[in-house]
Amino acid sequence: MRIVAVEAEPWTLALRSPFVIAQRTAHEAHNVRVTVRAEDAGLLGLGESAPVGYVTGESAESVLAAVEAAGPQLVGQDVERLGPLLALAGHLLADAPAARAGLEMALYDAWARHWHLPLWQFFGGAEAVLTTDLTIPIVAPAEAGALAEEAAGTGFRHLKIKVGGPEGREADLARVAAIARAAPGARLRVDANQGFTADGAVQFARALEATGAQIELLEQPVAKDDRRGLKYVREHIAVPVFADEAARDVPSVVRLLQEDAVDGVNVKLMKSGLSGALQIIGLCRAAGKKLMLGCMLESGLGIAAAAQLAGGTGAFDFLDLDSHHLLAPLAGLSGGFTASGDTLRVDGNRPGWGVTFDPQSGRAT
Repeated sequence: MRIVAVEAEPWTLALRSPFVIAQRTAHEAHNVRVTVRAEDAGLLGLGESAPVGYVTGESAESVLAAVEAAGPQLVGQDVERLGPLLALAGHLLADAPAARAGLEMALYDAWARHWHLPLWQFFGGAEAVLTTDLTIPIVAPAEAGALAEEAAGTGFRHLKIKVGGPEGREADLARVAAIARAAPGARLRVDANQGFTADGAVQFARALEATGAQIELLEQPVAKDDRRGLKYVREHIAVPVFADEAARDVPSVVRLLQEDAVDGVNVKLMKSGLSGALQIIGLCRAAGKKLMLGCMLESGLGIAAAAQLAGGTGAFDFLDLDSHHLLAPLAGLSGGFTASGDTLRVDGNRPGWGVTFDPQSGRAT
């Protein structure tokens, strides 16, 4: 069964409201949909790339160009042999991680559909019911409190809070305090997206502790290349410190582990691809570090892939798979998982990611 086409198409998805973090403000997600087609006219694999420039240096345009350049070298390859396909994709897109993630996703899907194998089962079938957090962006304290109250009312027990904004530490503390008051039972994950210096992060974390809020972790408090700063923060606060932008790929995670710079790592498919994510899982488990699985601004397709990896392996201590809540409703896309409050229930019976998409109706509504 040979691959006959690899296609990449722009996929711009509207957000429900502007998404503000320390590094950018997004009004829509500029993603790319990847399709791998095989000789059997009914067999195709679906993938998604959600590039973020400040993380991997990629854009929708660069992803389109990278996948389109790689595609002809995959045409004619045997869809039944996943290992060689992934190795070739890794070679062709070695310097384009988000593009590689979308292509890997589509290759996994096509392979699993050919063999009628749910990927959740392929990855281990560890757990079908998952718990995710919901992200609250950088907004005024009153709005943050309202969002937290709404989230708690719909069943979210864990909230991720963006900090490190231009208004400074006091505004960040006020936002966290408003969220803690509005959702008093929620556990909070604070994400600075590189927004602090090392000393500033320590001061901020100690001020957070003084509020009595239930803080589970502090994510990426300093610049992504400042591993010494990460280690300094970790050694001077009680809250666990996680790397995100600093954990861009397998080599960067190896360096973090060698230097014992963090308590855990936020894995994202758009940074490492599926192959890299599986390697990072093994590295962190061996080192005794915690694991989070996060997302960029993927649609339900990308979230389905991440959820099936998480549920299949059972490897992750924290899940931040909420971008489908942040995007406007998307017609024509279904399957892979069902969501209710903070619960993601993986569809472990349908082959591949279990996702269907009708491009004729696949538009934001």
